[in-house]
Amino acid sequence: METLESELTCPICLELFEDPLLLPCAHSLCFNCAHRILVSHCSSTKPLESISAFQCPTCRYVITLNQRGLEGLKRNVTLQNIIDRFQKASISGPNSPIESRRPRPYSATLGGSARGSPASSAMSLERVACQFCDQEPPREAVKTCVTCEVSYCDRCLRATHPNKKPFTSHRLVEPVADAQLRGLACLEHENEKVNMYCVVDDQLICALCKLVGRHRDHQVTSLSDRFDKLKAAIDFCISIRIVSKEGTCDLPVIWHSA
Repeated sequence: METLESELTCPICLELFEDPLLLPCAHSLCFNCAHRILVSHCSSTKPLESISAFQCPTCRYVITLNQRGLEGLKRNVTLQNIIDRFQKASISGPNSPIESRRPRPYSATLGGSARGSPASSAMSLERVACQFCDQEPPREAVKTCVTCEVSYCDRCLRATHPNKKPFTSHRLVEPVADAQLRGLACLEHENEKVNMYCVVDDQLICALCKLVGRHRDHQVTSLSDRFDKLKAAIDFCISIRIVSKEGTCDLPVIWHSA
């Protein structure tokens, strides 16, 4: 299933394709990601409507647009159907591919604390209130939707996120406080959220950073992969200290603020 998921992942946003376009070079791209590529080439003297071509992010083939722009490109209906079936098959439990690929709680990754440590325990005890409840006081949130940027209790989550499109593509994480959720914003592109990790510069970046920024030719990986590697390194160091009961273990720098 993991291999299949990688085949269904957009090279720009590193998420499952959403409304995929079938490019003339036979590669696919989310409609919104293609739109962001065009927007990145806009300027005061070059409006969006005047952009008539862009490069495929996978093979660099130049895609020429007609007067309809992106709407003139074919939708990859077959790919979208496969993704819909994949999502339905993956939504059955916490160990499903969909759940495992979602970003971990930002509060946990920010500090780099291993599970069970005092720091992570303190974070997990922090109560996050539902932001959609009408009652006072609001019920405790069970999930935060990164897409909506709202925390929901179980009842409100069921009411606002039925198991159908477009809500199946929303990214749900463990409850995250407002301040921490806002911290997911890219520092270089104000309206973008960080959704990948630059291996070369050792920092969090957004899709635009990879598309048109200084990270364009850098190797990147998903946040979940980076989290898993860092957690494994921390767990290893902890296990060494438990065995030796002395000495220290140098840990890598986990997150950069820039």
